[in-house]
Amino acid sequence: MKIIKLGLLGLTLCLSGVLAAQSINSPYSNHQLGEFLFQGLPHNFSMGQVGTGTPTPWHINLQNPALLTYNKFSSFQVGLQADFRTYTADLDNSKAQSGSLRALAVSFPVVNDRWTTAFAVLPLTTMNYNTQSRAYIDLQDSILKTIDYKGEGGLTQVQWANGVRLFDRLTIGAKASYVFGTLHKESSVFVSSTETVSNYAVSYNEDARYSDIILNLGVSYQYRIDTKNIITVGAVHGLSKKITGTQKTIVDRISASRTVLDKDTIAIGVPIEFDLPQYFEFGVSYELLNKFRAGFDFSYHNWEDTESNEVSATRNTVSIGTGIEFIPDYSSINSYLKRTSYRMGLSMRQLPYLENNTEINDFGINFGVSFPVSGYSSLDAAFKYGFRGTTDNNLIQERYFQVVIGATINDRWFIKRRYD
Repeated sequence: MKIIKLGLLGLTLCLSGVLAAQSINSPYSNHQLGEFLFQGLPHNFSMGQVGTGTPTPWHINLQNPALLTYNKFSSFQVGLQADFRTYTADLDNSKAQSGSLRALAVSFPVVNDRWTTAFAVLPLTTMNYNTQSRAYIDLQDSILKTIDYKGEGGLTQVQWANGVRLFDRLTIGAKASYVFGTLHKESSVFVSSTETVSNYAVSYNEDARYSDIILNLGVSYQYRIDTKNIITVGAVHGLSKKITGTQKTIVDRISASRTVLDKDTIAIGVPIEFDLPQYFEFGVSYELLNKFRAGFDFSYHNWEDTESNEVSATRNTVSIGTGIEFIPDYSSINSYLKRTSYRMGLSMRQLPYLENNTEINDFGINFGVSFPVSGYSSLDAAFKYGFRGTTDNNLIQERYFQVVIGATINDRWFIKRRYD
């Protein structure tokens, strides 16, 4: 069994190196640092993306570090994600698919039932878009201007989280994340004329590299109605933070065949910074021990008080998630499916940036399962069908289906054996 677990760990590390560079394709990732991603693990994802006030001893909680104290085992957890999207616009429809590392996390109790620590690697933002605008710039409709907008990259974070139990029911936590990554943005202007054959283009390229540390704090309180009925509340505060980096700017002159003719470096190593918003998250859950769990999360991000190098219309955003988990018979011997955990939920998220003065919202239906293997470990599967955006005001509507496949290994590490 140990050989299998070590093999799974090695395979995961290899896959993470291959897949981490891939990202979600979305025209709405074209602002600032890209699109901010959900920070939970597969079991949270399938349960309506809740976790701020929803503890579980069988999976790692990265959404609220205060809930790590409920992890009695040493745990390793991984998730890989596939994304399938359909884009609908007034003039065209298209499709895209991608794969990426969802998360890689490990946790273990430092002081049993008092202090648990966790380390994780997961993406913070993703940027991957390719859009185009076309318009005639003369009265005779003979000169056509085409602008191609492209972007790729994203920010990754390495997290160190700790949860500490102050009293029997009250826990606190803190999570520090080292954020790093590169974002490439390209705007290419092509001008073509029906009267002459001399077409030309200019491409404006920006490469931004960020690296910094961010911090958030968590707290939770658990009330036991009796031995089996439990209510838990939790809250997280994300501190406002300017993350810093450097930017390189290059302008290319491109031929009609889109071959680079000249390259002019405008700036190298220019200091840049971006304001991450202050945010507050609140969650509450009810659990019938080893049978049923229901949770609700609410979060508020204060974007309007942030400043950045790029001027964009923003709004303060709200996210809501709710979900349930059900285990037919946790101790069943005759039926494997009765020991399986089934989850489902709903999620809604507001995107902070306005597109053509239009608000963009994201709605999703989440569901998934955890299949028990090898004692307290599991194979996890999560799914989400969602849509966002609109075709109004020359915008694009996205419909997507996401699949997250993961594994959770729970064991007792660092225990000195009494007998061989």
